[in-house]
Amino acid sequence: MDAPVKVCYVDVDTESISRLGNFPWNREYFAITLDALFQHGGIKAAGMDFVFSMAGIPALGRDEAEAGSKALGKSIHKNKNVVAAATFGTKGFFPFVFQKSQINPEDEAPELPAFPIVGPTWGHVGLIDTVGNDVRYVPFFAKTSTHTYLPMSLKLALIYWGLPASALTIEEDKLVVKKDDGSTVASIPLRMGQLAEPNWFGAWMEKDRHASLVHVMAFAQALQNGTEEEKQLAREFFAAFKDSVVLIGPVDPLLKDISLMPLNGSHAVPRVSVHGNLLKTLLSGRFIERPPVWVNCALIFLLGFVAASFSIVPPRFNALARICGALTVLGYIGAAFLLFSTHDLIIPLVAPVGAALSCTFYGALIHLSNERRQKRRITGMFGTYLSPSLVEKMVESGEEPKLGGIDAEITAFFSDVQGFSGFSEMLAPQQLVALMNEYLSAMTDILMEEGCYVDKYIGDAIVGIFNSPVELENHALKACVATQLLHKRLAELRMKWASEGDKWPPFVSRMQMRIGTNTGHATVGNMGSEKRFNYTMMGDMVNLAARCESGAKSYGVYTMVTGETMRSAEAGGDDCVFRFLDKIIVKGRSEPAEIYEVVCLRKDLDAETRKCIELYAEGIEHYRNQRWTPALDCFEKSAELETNRPERNPDSPTTPSLVMIDRTRYLMANPPGADWNGVYVMKSK
Repeated sequence: MDAPVKVCYVDVDTESISRLGNFPWNREYFAITLDALFQHGGIKAAGMDFVFSMAGIPALGRDEAEAGSKALGKSIHKNKNVVAAATFGTKGFFPFVFQKSQINPEDEAPELPAFPIVGPTWGHVGLIDTVGNDVRYVPFFAKTSTHTYLPMSLKLALIYWGLPASALTIEEDKLVVKKDDGSTVASIPLRMGQLAEPNWFGAWMEKDRHASLVHVMAFAQALQNGTEEEKQLAREFFAAFKDSVVLIGPVDPLLKDISLMPLNGSHAVPRVSVHGNLLKTLLSGRFIERPPVWVNCALIFLLGFVAASFSIVPPRFNALARICGALTVLGYIGAAFLLFSTHDLIIPLVAPVGAALSCTFYGALIHLSNERRQKRRITGMFGTYLSPSLVEKMVESGEEPKLGGIDAEITAFFSDVQGFSGFSEMLAPQQLVALMNEYLSAMTDILMEEGCYVDKYIGDAIVGIFNSPVELENHALKACVATQLLHKRLAELRMKWASEGDKWPPFVSRMQMRIGTNTGHATVGNMGSEKRFNYTMMGDMVNLAARCESGAKSYGVYTMVTGETMRSAEAGGDDCVFRFLDKIIVKGRSEPAEIYEVVCLRKDLDAETRKCIELYAEGIEHYRNQRWTPALDCFEKSAELETNRPERNPDSPTTPSLVMIDRTRYLMANPPGADWNGVYVMKSK
C-alpha cells in the first residue's frame, strides 16, 4: 500500500563491509554519507540506526577516532534534521558522539558547547528499541527525571511535519500531536499505555529505495573529482533520494540486526525496516486497529461453535457439512485478510481457527461416540431382520428408532407354508423345529439380500416389509423377484430333503408355500409399549397383502399380488412375468382389487407357459364381455398348459384356468345381467 512519505534506505551491507573493513568504522564515513545525502540528494531528514557510544569507537587510535567522531558531530549539527539512535541499554538513554574527556558520567543531560556532543536538548535523539525480539511493538516514549525520549520514527515524523517535540501530548492510551493553532496532526493509539504497532507497507527490497553506503560515498567522491560522465551518473543516483527520509542502518546478517517479520515466512529482514514502516504509519495515519477483548473472545467462541455444529450433523449430511465447515473457516481467514488490507483492522486469526479445528475434532469424537452407540442400538434392534448393508444404511441416515409410526409407501410381504398343520401333526417337535429353522433361515437370507425387513415369524409364516425402515429403490419389483427366488430355493430344499432318505416323511419333500404382496401406503414404525416395542406395519393395504397370500389357494397359484404391486414392479423393470387372474372383493373389504400371479422370472419363461398366459388372457377378455363360449374354449386350452395342473402336481388341486372354467360354466347357466362388472366376491379369507 502507498504512503505519503518517500522512505529510502542506505545500507551498511556486505559490499560496504568488504570495501571499508569490519565494523565499527571510522565515523567520518557516516559524516561523508550524511553530507552527500543532504547536499546532493536533497533529503528532508535522516535517521541513524547506530548507537554511537564508547563501545562503538573504532580501534583506529585515539586521534583518528576522535577526529572521525568530531566530523560526524559537525555533520549532524550542520544538517540539523538528523536523528541519532539511543537504546535502553545506553546509560541515561543518550547517544553521544563525544570526546571522552568532555563527558561527566554523573550528568543525565550534559550540555557542553564544543563538538561533537549530541544530547537530548541539542540535536535529535530517537529510541530504536523494540519489545524483546518482537518487531511488532515499539515503545513510544521513555521518561527520565529530566526528559522524555521518543522513538526514532516519531522524531523523524515531527521533523517531517515541522513541529517541535512540545507539540506532543501523552495521554492514557494515545499520543496526540497538535499544531500551534490547536488542530490535531496525528492521534497515535497506544497498546498497554506505551506501545505502538507499525503497519507494514511493502516488501523490504522495494525498487529504487535502497543504496549501499559505499556507493553513496563513491558517488559523492565522483561529484568532486570525477569525469563529467561520472558526475552525471552521480547526479542521477542522488536524484532518487529527492525529498525522502533516509534511514541508515545495518543490513548484513553478520551485524545481527535482523528479525523475522509478520507474514514474511522464514525470511528475516533488517530491523531498520521497523522504523521505516512505523514512520509511514505515522505519516499516513493508517494505524492498526484491534477489536476489544470481548469481541475477540466472541469470535473465538462463535467460530468454534459453528465448526462444532457442522461436525455433529446427521451422517447423510456429512459431505455437505465438511464443505460448509471448510468454507466457513476459509471465509473467516479471507475476511481477516480483507479487513486488514482495507481497514487496517486485525481480528484474531490463530485462536479462532485453532478453536474451530479443536471443536471440529471434539465434535467428531462426540459424533463418533454417538454413531457407535446408535449403531449398537440399531444393530441390536434390526440386525437379525435386515441385511448388514441395510443396517449400515440406517446408521448412516442418523435416524433414531422411536415409538410411533409414520405414513410410508411400502410393499407388504406375507408367506405361509401350505398345509403346515399336517407337518405339526406328523413330525416330532424336534423334527419340526429343525425343519422350520432350515426353511426359515433359507427364506430369510433371500429376503434380506433383496432388501426386505423381516418383521416377524408367526409359526411357519413370514411377514416382511420392503422400503421401510430403509428406503429401497424399486421395492415392488424387488419383492416380486424375491418371491420367485424363494420358490426356487424351496425347490432346492425339497430335493435335499428327498435325498436324505428316511430322515423326513415323504410329504416334507413336497412342501410348498404361498406368498401374497401388496404395494401402497401404510403406517410403519415402532409400535408397542415404552418398555418393549417392535418395528411393524399397520393398515388396510397390509390386510389386503395378507388376503392375497390366503386367497392364492383359491386360484391354485403360489404367488398372488395386487395390481398396485404389478404396476409398480413393471415401472421398475421387466424382470418378472405377470398374469392377470381376476378382479375380486376379498372378505372384510368393500372395494374391488385386481389380482395377478407372478408366474416366473422372465429369464425362466418357456414357450408352453407363454402360450398358457396368452390363452388365459384371451379367455379373460371374452369372460368379462360375457362371451361365455369362446371364453370357455380359451380356458380349456390354457388348462392343458398350466404348470401346476393336478396331474402334474397332486398337491395343487386346481389352477386359475380350472377356476375360470367352473365359473364360466356357472355364469353360462346363470347369466349375471347387463350391469355385471366382472368382479368376484370372495366368500372366505
